[in-house]
Amino acid sequence: MKKALFLFLSIIITLSAASCVITNRFDAPVTDRINAPRNDETDSPVSPDTPVTEPHDPVITKISFLGAGDNIVYYGNVRDAQSKAVSGGRKYNFLPTYYDIADLISQADISFINQETLMSGGEFSYYPRFNGPQDMGYDLVELGFDIVNIANNHMLDHSASGLSKTIDFWKTLDVMLIGGYYNSDDFSNIRVYEKSGIKIAFLSYTYGTNGLTKPASSPLYIPYINEEDITVQTKKAKELADLVFVSVHWGEENSFKPSSEQIKYANLMADLGVDVIIGHHPHVIQPVEWLTGKDGNKTLCIYSLGNLMAEMARDYNMVGGIISFDIVRTDDEKPVIENVLFTPTMFHFPGNFYNNHIYLLEDYTSELAAQHGVKTYYKNSISYDQLIKYVKNTISPEFLPEFYK
Repeated sequence: MKKALFLFLSIIITLSAASCVITNRFDAPVTDRINAPRNDETDSPVSPDTPVTEPHDPVITKISFLGAGDNIVYYGNVRDAQSKAVSGGRKYNFLPTYYDIADLISQADISFINQETLMSGGEFSYYPRFNGPQDMGYDLVELGFDIVNIANNHMLDHSASGLSKTIDFWKTLDVMLIGGYYNSDDFSNIRVYEKSGIKIAFLSYTYGTNGLTKPASSPLYIPYINEEDITVQTKKAKELADLVFVSVHWGEENSFKPSSEQIKYANLMADLGVDVIIGHHPHVIQPVEWLTGKDGNKTLCIYSLGNLMAEMARDYNMVGGIISFDIVRTDDEKPVIENVLFTPTMFHFPGNFYNNHIYLLEDYTSELAAQHGVKTYYKNSISYDQLIKYVKNTISPEFLPEFYK
């Protein structure tokens, strides 16, 4: 009897406890139930299949770019290169001329140069219609140039035949050639250079060809500057690559300021979303600027890099610049341009035209200026201080090395 009573009381107590638990769960205050977390606000995923994103450090890819201006081959350059030929090597050796900038070129991940004069393999000729030794092409590749532009006002100096043979020559070398096209289809085949997973499309145009025209029978395509081609090609280039760079031969010779035409086309390219504009032709340096496109995008515009090598007659023609910057990508975002630097250069040739040399301008001296061919051969004035002024009066301090600030 006692055992039965004990069992009955145990059952009653257990049911009462269960009733309390159920009551406490469902009879909580209304405010508590409103503020209770929903399933999707808890620490637990809604489904065991829901991926959990782990924090990670951003993956940063950085590549360096270098651009050099007009490389023009005169008679004195050729004679000097012949005097420096190495026994058992090629007939002309241009490498010593570039010695002081060779490391800058080779250390950049991508290096660009505007090769102003033809290399058709035919008879050499100089101003006003140029054709130089192909040995220079081999030397430029050995220095480390990756992109060679030949769209300029001298590209038809030896008619269509000279241009076609020059294109043929560059095609045999390990470089990307822009500006020279066998036909319209070749022109439409936009060149894309890829480095470390970053793709850069290179477009190229020239304002003219010194009044020279190719025969109507020639299929060669001359990439003259015009709004339609720039618009169509930029749109296509943006579909093919992460960045769009435009090499453009434009402006007025010996003018330190961009012309209205340069400004017009620079703004057009900025509005189209071009990332970098590399200008040349004026044979003097012109400003470097950040332009803002209509969509708020930023375009780096170098209006003119000036001459890298050219035996011209005036002191201002001797001052050029090397543009350099980093191309930086974070994770899979669009790459950006950072650390822009304009490094002034000085082309030196003595009065006898031997021992030509490209200096960093900050390493140049008044003593060398006194021996320059501009003074001793052409009888024109030149001073070290004036050379520095050309730079300071033209290039914004934000783009210059500390030496000039």
